[in-house]
Amino acid sequence: MEVNVALPAHCLRHGLQEDVAEAPSSRREVLGAAAMVASALMSASPAQAFLGFGEDDSKVQEKYLQSTAPGFTRGLASMLRYQTEVLQRVQVVLDMDKKDPAKEETVKELRKDINNWVAAYRREDKVSGRPSFGVTYSILNALAGHFNSFGPTAPIPKKRLERINKALNCALWHIKKQQYSPAC
Repeated sequence: MEVNVALPAHCLRHGLQEDVAEAPSSRREVLGAAAMVASALMSASPAQAFLGFGEDDSKVQEKYLQSTAPGFTRGLASMLRYQTEVLQRVQVVLDMDKKDPAKEETVKELRKDINNWVAAYRREDKVSGRPSFGVTYSILNALAGHFNSFGPTAPIPKKRLERINKALNCALWHIKKQQYSPAC
């Protein structure tokens, strides 16, 4: 489909040719041209990292793990050690009195531990599928949600506390036995 476009007289005086590239005139042609441009842009190679932005996710995660989990090594044994430490800190917080002056600071430290533990092991296929991981993740998620919503000194409701204590015992059992228990 060729369209002859007549140029205004002032364009002809400045030496512009009358042969002008044809612009798409139908909706189909416009959408087709837009699709070709979009596919060309999407197939472009990714930009290189600059100042840490745009780095490969695994490199970023590795840097984060090195900075947040001192002594972090991959594997089940290290995860179980770190998991046991975090669960012991959870037990300390659960046993603290509501009026204890150190509770707010202890909860603040526990929240950091929760974030570090989740960041370190959530994407590790070797450990994230284990029952002890799932139960521990549920405990930590419930506590983090409670403290985020109600503050570090708010008492944990009785029903939630019972569920957390039961799951805590179950997680410690899984760590000890490293197997699935239908009783939990």
